[in-house]
Formats: sequence, structure tokens, C-alpha cells
Amino acid sequence: EIIASLLRKMATGHSNGFEEPVKLDLPADDWKSVALLSGAWAAAFAVFASNVATLTLAVAETAPAVELETLPLGLALVMQGIGTMALPTKVRYLGRKYMYLAGAGVGLLSCLALALGSWLLDFGLQCLGACLLGYSFAHAQNYRFGAIQAMPSNPPRAISSVLFGGVVGALLGPGAISQARDLLPVPFMGIYLCGGVLNLLAVLLLSFVELPGAAEPKGKAPIEQPRRLSKILLQPRCGAAIVTLTASYCIMLVLMAPTPAVMQNFYSHSFTASTLTMMGHMFCMFAPSPLTGIAMARAGSAPVIVAGLLCAALTAVVLDFVVGMALLGFAWNFMYIGGSALLTKSYSPSEGPKLQAVTDTAVNFGAASFTLLSMPIVSSIGWIPTQLLHLAMMEQLRSSLASAGRWTDDKLQPPDLTPCCFSILYRSLTHASCLYRQARDESFFVLPA
Repeated sequence: EIIASLLRKMATGHSNGFEEPVKLDLPADDWKSVALLSGAWAAAFAVFASNVATLTLAVAETAPAVELETLPLGLALVMQGIGTMALPTKVRYLGRKYMYLAGAGVGLLSCLALALGSWLLDFGLQCLGACLLGYSFAHAQNYRFGAIQAMPSNPPRAISSVLFGGVVGALLGPGAISQARDLLPVPFMGIYLCGGVLNLLAVLLLSFVELPGAAEPKGKAPIEQPRRLSKILLQPRCGAAIVTLTASYCIMLVLMAPTPAVMQNFYSHSFTASTLTMMGHMFCMFAPSPLTGIAMARAGSAPVIVAGLLCAALTAVVLDFVVGMALLGFAWNFMYIGGSALLTKSYSPSEGPKLQAVTDTAVNFGAASFTLLSMPIVSSIGWIPTQLLHLAMMEQLRSSLASAGRWTDDKLQPPDLTPCCFSILYRSLTHASCLYRQARDESFFVLPA
């Protein structure tokens, strides 16, 4: 009877008579801070998106060669990775709030350097401004993890709520700010002036954010020490999350980064058409965020990531720039939010800053590599073959995730038929693309005029 009584108490979560149960003292959800972080993310992303849409065009007159037109954007992503590596130290000594404020201040300096570079027609100053822009954006990219501290009860919803601010950023960036190219006598300087104003707005919003510390366990049980980073990274779930997050940027940027130049230089589209196409793409990157969070809460991360893979695969055979870029935006959203939610299940609160920094660093360096390579690839083999390369990358990603084993959450495991479906889709889309090329009687390795 004594043993049965103890088992009943243990099963219902009551004390067993010898020690207190361990509980996490979770703070109440702070919707105000989540909303402020979402607004600051909208401002930061508007600045970054306006530069993504116009920077390759702004340096067209100053770059020494055509292949170097994507160099400033690539440097921005490299510095984004370097800035991410420094975030754990800044969190330790400054706290997340003041770290975010410092990042917004660097963003203001980046707009000043880019404006001077455009005024003086100095490619070096433009590259410096791009580096500061990437370093600043590394802090903004961490807002989603700050939102988890403000809403600890539902991390996927916190992440999707913050990223939904990117919808406003997409409309402001390529949609409105990019149209300020001729606002001042010096081309593109108006864009950087508007960017400076948005960085000041981000500082104002972040000054009202209140982020609690990590939850501490109550009771007499000892606090679990953080695991070594190598042990965390060896988890299949953690590896799959990092692969998904990195691939979400790589497969997007190999097509997105050269798109403005390809539209204007090779297909004779106007500046307005290219910027509106980028606006639509970036709008689709963040518009599904609330629905993505709801879908993950009900079905788990696996089907959301699989949906992203399907959208990215379909991008390669769509002939219209607007539709293709929109599908690419949906693909990024599903994969990025799904991978971020999957990552949160791989670490404890004390291990978070360290793993978050490593993950974002891997993402940024992967994105920088494909941004730097994108324009040389297009110049070498052409736009349609680059889309086929993108499709081959999807097949490689599918193979990597399939080999990760039990990589998803406990609600749903990846179905066995998924690899077969993607292999069939890959082969059929590749065959359709080859038929399209033959029908147009176009040389496979010549860039279309």
C-alpha cells in the first residue's frame, strides 16, 4: 500500500516525500515586447530589403567588373555571420536589449557610409557600408530568439509573430524606400536617407522592450549544467534544423541575388519592374508567418518544411519572374520558421545563446557564399541553367534531411515516401526544363539576350 501510494503521487506530479518536484518558473507572456520586436524587425528588414533590391544596381557604375556587382551584398552576409559569432558575448555583458540597441546604431552608420559611397562614386565605401549593414542585421536577425524570452509558453508563435513584421518591411523596403532612388540629386542617396530614419525608429521601439531572463528551476534539485557544443550539434534533430535553416537561404539567394540585374540587363525590364518583383518576393517571405505558426502547432515542423521544399522545387520551372520569386518567398518562410522551431527543441535555455550564434553563423556564411557565387554562375552558364542548378540543390537537401533519421518532432515523423516523391519531382521538372530549352532552340550554356 505504501509503494502504491508513492507511485500514485509520482504519477500525478506530487512530491514523493523526500524531495520537491522540479518546476520551471516561466514568466507570463509579454505581448507588448513581442509587438515591439516585430516593429523593430519590420524597420530593420525594410532597410536590408531595400539594399538587397538595389545594391547590385547602385554599384553598377563603380564596380570594376560585372562579376563584382554582387560583392557588396556578399560582404554584407559575411559580416552578418561575423556579427552573429559575437552575439553570445554581447548577451552576457550587455543583455539582449542593449545588444539590439547597439546593432540599430551600427545600422545608422551603414546608411551614412553607403550614402557617402554613392555621392563620391567610391566602390570601397559602398563595400564598407554593406559590411556595416550586415553586421547590424545580425542583431536584428536575433529578434526572434528574444521574442521566445518574452513569450516562453509558445516559441513557434513567438517566432512567427516577430517575423510577420517582415511583411511591413517588404512593403516599405523594395516597395517604397527603393522608389526614393531619385529623391535627391545623387542617385540612390535617398534610399540611404530613408534607411537612417528607419534605424532611428528601431532604436525608439527597442528602448521600450522588456526581456526577462531565462527560466530557473525551483526546488532542491541541482541545476543542470549546459552540455558541450559538440554534444548538442551531434543530435540528429539539431543537425537537421541547421541544414534546413542554412539551405533556406542558400537555395533562395542563388536565384534572388542576381534577379534584379538579370531582369534589367538580360530581359530589358525596368527598374520599377525589378523592385516590385523583389517586393512581391519579400512580401511572400513573411506574409504566411501567422499561418505557418498555427500549422506547426497542429502538425509539427516536418510537413511545414516539406511544403517549403515543394515550393522551392516548383520555382525552377516557372517562367514568370513575379510568380517564381513569390514561390521562392513561400519556400523560405516554410523552411526558415520550421527550422527555427525545430532548433528550439534541441537545447535548454542556458544553451540557447551559444547554439543560436553557431546556427546563425552557419546560415550567414552559407548565404554569403551563394550570394558571391550567384552572379558569376549566371554570367558563366546562363539564367535557365542556374535554375536547374537550384533544382539540383533541392535534391541534395532532400537527401540530407532523409539521412538525418528522427529529425522532426514527436507528433509526426517524415514519411517513407517523401524521398521517392522528391526524386520523381526532381527528374520530371528537370526533363520539363530541358524540353522547354529545346523548344526555344536556345543554346544551353549561353545567357539569353
